[in-house]
Amino acid sequence: MNIIANNVASKLFVAFVAAAMLVMLVAPSAKAATADELQAQITALMAQIAALQGSTDASASAACTFTRSLTDGSEGADVKCLQDSLTPTYFNFAGGSTGYFGSVTKSAVAAWQAANGVAPAVGYFGPVSQAKYNAMMAAAPVVTTPDTDDSDSSDDSSTSLSGEASLKDFQIDTASDDTIEESSNDQEIGVATVEFQNGDARITRMDVRLSGVEKVWNIFDEVAIVVDGDEVARMDASSKGDYINTSGNAGTLRFSSLDLVAVEDEEVEITIIASVNNVDTADLGTYTVAVQSMRFVDGTDVTSTLDSTDDSDITSTVNFTIAVAGGDDEIVVKSSSVNPDGTTLELKNNAKSDWYNVFTFDLDTDDSVNDIELTTVVVHLAFSSSTYATFVDKAELVIDGTTIDSVTASTSGMATDLTFDVDGDVTIDAGDRVAAKLNLQFKSLALGNEGVTVTGSVTAANRALIDAVGADDLATSQLSGAATGDPMTLRTSGVTVEKVSMASAVTTGTNDDDDYATYTLTFKVTAFNQDVYISTSPATAVTYTVEDGSSVATTSATTATFSSTGDEVGSSFEVAEGSAETFTLKVTYDPTVTTSTDARVQLETLIFGSTSGTPTGQTWTASPDTDYRTAVETIVN
Repeated sequence: MNIIANNVASKLFVAFVAAAMLVMLVAPSAKAATADELQAQITALMAQIAALQGSTDASASAACTFTRSLTDGSEGADVKCLQDSLTPTYFNFAGGSTGYFGSVTKSAVAAWQAANGVAPAVGYFGPVSQAKYNAMMAAAPVVTTPDTDDSDSSDDSSTSLSGEASLKDFQIDTASDDTIEESSNDQEIGVATVEFQNGDARITRMDVRLSGVEKVWNIFDEVAIVVDGDEVARMDASSKGDYINTSGNAGTLRFSSLDLVAVEDEEVEITIIASVNNVDTADLGTYTVAVQSMRFVDGTDVTSTLDSTDDSDITSTVNFTIAVAGGDDEIVVKSSSVNPDGTTLELKNNAKSDWYNVFTFDLDTDDSVNDIELTTVVVHLAFSSSTYATFVDKAELVIDGTTIDSVTASTSGMATDLTFDVDGDVTIDAGDRVAAKLNLQFKSLALGNEGVTVTGSVTAANRALIDAVGADDLATSQLSGAATGDPMTLRTSGVTVEKVSMASAVTTGTNDDDDYATYTLTFKVTAFNQDVYISTSPATAVTYTVEDGSSVATTSATTATFSSTGDEVGSSFEVAEGSAETFTLKVTYDPTVTTSTDARVQLETLIFGSTSGTPTGQTWTASPDTDYRTAVETIVN
């Protein structure tokens, strides 16, 4: 079958001209023609039609010249010629031939391959397809189409070979992931790197050997070769007859008519991919892949064949594992970088609060091969007093931007587990890590509950209740990790505290026993819904510890001063409602021991009240405590 499309427009033009001439011929004329004159006119007309028909046939039968393999992304005059050749039987693109090899062209080539016995019919127009094309066009007039594509996408097969090439290096390495799943397609199983010296080479044949715990023809559907991201060859591997030789569970596939050009001293990376199906539990395990032999032609037109049986340079093999589908799928619960620091949440005593983000954790699918669909996620809440129902009006979990508000609370004592029904509304892409934010809206806060704290977490018990699906339902063993948030303090009035700086320094004395450290802790206090008063004396305004390793230093070894930007009212500093003041606690530590001491200062609490004098009654607790401690200083005595 001639695959060159007829030039429809030209043929219609010829038909039109012929019809017009016939009309002119038979139309009445002023002078009747004799029989001989009429025959002469018919003969002349047929000659003109033949001339016109011959010119269009020559154009229509013009064959393309291909100097490279064509595949997805190729572009140039040769692609356009191929598209014209396939029109209109196979290539029927609205925009006409474009010179770009895309999905439409790939489908057209695949259809032509299937119709003309070219296998595999996958749309890759390489040496096998071109040989078939040339054979079909051998009897037709050929118009050479020059390759005007000078872009980087041109295939190396257009390169002229030079030199007497010999193998410089060959190795086969494991794929980026050496585990593939049952019922998976086009997975990498090995990567061969080839380099030649003393000349260029064109690899024309490769024998790929597979072996494993089961007969490979019962395991593999197809095996293909990919170079620079482009598939260059594919073979059926599901029948014993597809292999040129078999022994035991092993078999060798022969990829012939390759056209892989390796320029001297440049590596060519050849990736072997496979599709795996019909795997039973007994078939799971370790398999190997190797290049058993390789044939190439050099610049002197000499053909050489390297065989692993007599050439140690290509004897390496690599292993890969066929595993149960979803075996690598997992969810790891992790602490989140956007988890909110512990703070005071401003509630109302007569209405519901705003929404507050009280805890954020991450869900990491890590090494998962498949996307993970979430069904259920459970979060733990612990209150320092009373119960969840006393404080919380509504709860929601925002996972990767999707809000889940279908929740069931299960309370035991002051602890509550919140079960969020995700119901497949969130799918985490394989390998991605996403944030899950727990937001709470609080009820009005009763006077007796001022200062109650709430802490969110995902414990081991909560983690085990996560319900998710990858290639299959995730088992408990595929769930790991935990995360805990900072305590959040609930108040209708009081203070919020923000760290400004935590500084430290050592002062060296003139004698061996008079070194000491000075720690300066600076923080900002904001009052809300009340005026706040804090004692001017550090002994009644704050609590702190000097941590020196295994013990806490005695207060006799420390002195402290306390200052503020707030106004002094009697023996207290004032922070007016809605305003902020800065406070500085300076602690001097002089160890009583005669050896070196490593120590730091940790601010624990701030004591305040609503009246001046010696204010008490309300306490702020540092959270997270790591934000309110200094660096460690070494003091030598």
